[in-house]
Amino acid sequence: MWDLFGPEHTPYRLLLLARMIDRQAARQLSSAFGLTLAEWRVLAFVCASGPSSASMIGQSGGIDRAEISRAVTRLEDRKLAVREADAGNRRKLIISPTEQGRSLFTEVIADRRAFFRALLQDIPSADRNAVERSMRQMALRLKELDPQDTG
Repeated sequence: MWDLFGPEHTPYRLLLLARMIDRQAARQLSSAFGLTLAEWRVLAFVCASGPSSASMIGQSGGIDRAEISRAVTRLEDRKLAVREADAGNRRKLIISPTEQGRSLFTEVIADRRAFFRALLQDIPSADRNAVERSMRQMALRLKELDPQDTG
């Protein structure tokens, strides 16, 4: 599949690579920590950004609200997160990590960083920086094309 559409299809290759990384992450998160990818993304967001609504989490990572809701329910069942009504809007629920959730986040983030270091180990630093700049440029171009995109 990698060469299916020719060298000008870099965005397609990025999509393939992202899916490969997601599949590997899902396997690792499940086997090592008993987490789904959605659960990890929710937990990581609220640990890194602070208590948040499902809407904020969804907008930040393009995650479906129903998927967030299911993930939060499972995180609550495991005592890793809680949902509480927002003081300013009783209909809005705010998701926060528990101490147990923060502890797991610290453990998982160390594992994820090690995985990413291993993934990038054969790529020279200058090349990594060039890829990062290029991806940022593509993201900015997409933002120009669709200012409503919050990614």
